[in-house]
Amino acid sequence: MKSIYLLQWQRFRREPVLVVSFFVLTILFISVLAGFGTDNKMTVYTFSDASLSDSDRDYWLEKLNESNEFEFQTTEESQARQAVAEGEVSLALKLMKEDYLIFVAADEPGRYLVEGYIHQIYSEQLRLNEVENQLVGGEFHGEVERLLAEPSLTVVTSSLEGEHGSYESDGQLQVLFGMTLFFSIYTIMYSLGKIVEEKQWGTWNRLILSPLSKTQIYIGHLMYSFTIGFIQILLIFLFFQYVFHFDIGDRFGTILVIIGFYTFAIVALSMLLMGAVKTSQQFQTVVPLVATSIAMLGGAFWPIEVVSNPFMIALSKGMPIAYGLDALKGAAIYDRGVFDLVEPLSLMLLFGVICMGVGINLMERHKA
Repeated sequence: MKSIYLLQWQRFRREPVLVVSFFVLTILFISVLAGFGTDNKMTVYTFSDASLSDSDRDYWLEKLNESNEFEFQTTEESQARQAVAEGEVSLALKLMKEDYLIFVAADEPGRYLVEGYIHQIYSEQLRLNEVENQLVGGEFHGEVERLLAEPSLTVVTSSLEGEHGSYESDGQLQVLFGMTLFFSIYTIMYSLGKIVEEKQWGTWNRLILSPLSKTQIYIGHLMYSFTIGFIQILLIFLFFQYVFHFDIGDRFGTILVIIGFYTFAIVALSMLLMGAVKTSQQFQTVVPLVATSIAMLGGAFWPIEVVSNPFMIALSKGMPIAYGLDALKGAAIYDRGVFDLVEPLSLMLLFGVICMGVGINLMERHKA
């Protein structure tokens, strides 16, 4: 087992390009999508439809700008469209009397956060308007505004979820965790893909004839893949925490445990994929498809909380990256310990055990 493990590190020393490239790509993607923590608001260029009066436009802008997370700036429609097309801003908003349109150049995590916020504001105000129109006197809306401004009872709440809830903090961590876990899938799977190559080239049969048992050979490969994936995730977290001051909380030990469980789940999934293919070319083709699908369904590219489709939510329950992200956010944002995260950790462990068992079974059947 030790000799196989050390052999993989010798191969890494001779050919480090693949692992290093995914490490660098992860840093670049996080830097572009999340920034380095200097921006405090997301700017949204806003223009109104011809059917919307100036007073109604100002009213909607006032409501939308109550958020500390987004800044809605009035501009001309042509300027807003051009800014989106040229990438100056990620999206633009068109206000209408009882609806809105969002113009985007490409999907990105920030778009879903903005869309969810706008939908919430519009839904609340339109419900109030509907109730006001049904009442005699038409003073309902103003009375609600007055009561909200001067409540008769003030309640001070302390959230068990922690105090971090801003777009900047949550948005940056969403990108950091999502992109790191996503690119680690490639590193883990491709590093473990050496088994497929060895079986295809006949090297595996020579290893079987060596004094090493088949179990030791498997464990040597699995430990190397686990180690390289674990180290990549850990180094990226440390890099952004200490170099660019991303706040991942004080639960560092818990985060290490989460990384370990997630890495094991992806290593096991790699075994399942290797058992389902016959050649290294097939494996290299399947890996990007599986990695991207897992990331999209599991919430790596955008928060799973903004997804409303029940079918998509159901699919996300089978993705290990969803539980990894849930656990990491729980530790970093809500200060949860290992015992508070038993559910996502257990599900990642269960996923890994099932995939590992089925994968090894399939690989042995192919050999037979």
